[in-house]
Amino acid sequence: MTVNRPAEDKEGIARVRQDRSAYSEDGVDLTLVRWMLSLKPAERLQVLQQHVRAILRLRHDNPHL
Repeated sequence: MTVNRPAEDKEGIARVRQDRSAYSEDGVDLTLVRWMLSLKPAERLQVLQQHVRAILRLRHDNPHL
């Protein structure tokens, strides 16, 4: 299972920006929060696992991090 929905994401983010504020008072990008919440739990886990793998690759390639 791969989480690749660029057309949907772009349309969804544009719609969110029209409907609601894109940032909270604290400066948090709410479009990202809403996007993550729009995913199914398995899709959320996949996205997070991809981020972990990317971080581990960076650490392996640059041990000073």
